[in-house]
Amino acid sequence: MKLINVGIIGLGVIGKRMAQNMRVHPKFNILGGYDISEKKKSEFSNDFPEIKTYSSAEKLLRETELDLLYIGTPPASHAKYVKMSASRKLAIFCEKPLCVDDSQGSELVKIVESNKIFNAVNFVYSSAPAAEAANEYISSGELGDPIGIDISLTFSRWPRKWQEDAAWLGESEEGGFMREVSSHFFYLSYRLLGLPKWVGTPIINRPTPKAAEVFFQGSCTIDDIPLTINGCVGGKVNDIVVWRLRGTRSSLRIFNWYHLERQGEIDSSLILSEAESKPQAAYMAQLDKLAKQMNNEKVSLADFNDAFQIQKLVEEGLRRSIQI
Repeated sequence: MKLINVGIIGLGVIGKRMAQNMRVHPKFNILGGYDISEKKKSEFSNDFPEIKTYSSAEKLLRETELDLLYIGTPPASHAKYVKMSASRKLAIFCEKPLCVDDSQGSELVKIVESNKIFNAVNFVYSSAPAAEAANEYISSGELGDPIGIDISLTFSRWPRKWQEDAAWLGESEEGGFMREVSSHFFYLSYRLLGLPKWVGTPIINRPTPKAAEVFFQGSCTIDDIPLTINGCVGGKVNDIVVWRLRGTRSSLRIFNWYHLERQGEIDSSLILSEAESKPQAAYMAQLDKLAKQMNNEKVSLADFNDAFQIQKLVEEGLRRSIQI
């Protein structure tokens, strides 16, 4: 397989993480990057002096021979870069959420499907060892019948400290932990069991109408399997992200993003090794699968349609919630 030539749009913390992971992966070659912020371009160049940055996205696409465009910008800007990339028939690897506007999301799905553009979205549970092992465990029958999913999210601050330069994450228009974090666990639930649907009316707290949520509580079902989500921000606490699937024979718990645990009534045991539970294992597994899929191997990352289903789910939950 030849090296996959990549351009990166969005050179903030997420773009830097992707560049670092692609730089050490044997199948990717980063040809250039672009960001609307001169400060971020300068910081990126300091960290990755071998990667050229460009004065515009158009120039990046015009002056390089790309195979793949990675889009790591705020969601409202995704449509612009997807359309730009699709016009050049480039493969697209986009961050989630796909969009925050449902009509725009639907348009992007139609664009990539009608033009037969390779498209994938960076839901890490497409490939993370925890998700792969959970899928195998469920298929083995050891879980028994699924009877419920619980998602619990607790953050001492939002945006998180490592995201503090991304002010948009703290705003209701594009940000919030429901879009940024819960979407991963909704996708995981969707991948393993099916698409959740809201029941009842969620409750939310936003300090101001323009601020992202600091509290959210709601319920969904996947067929007849209940799913609950509880999220909050504030307090001197360790950040907690937990997804639990309860079954009639045993249960599964994913905690700290990538640790997978089997639970019984009084016993529990880790399923993955320490190495498999590290974030880097998930990042590399995602890039492994991306490279294989671009080489027409039979693997499946989340695509734009998958991301659109999750986008619609999250946006519906936010729209129908009542303020407390």
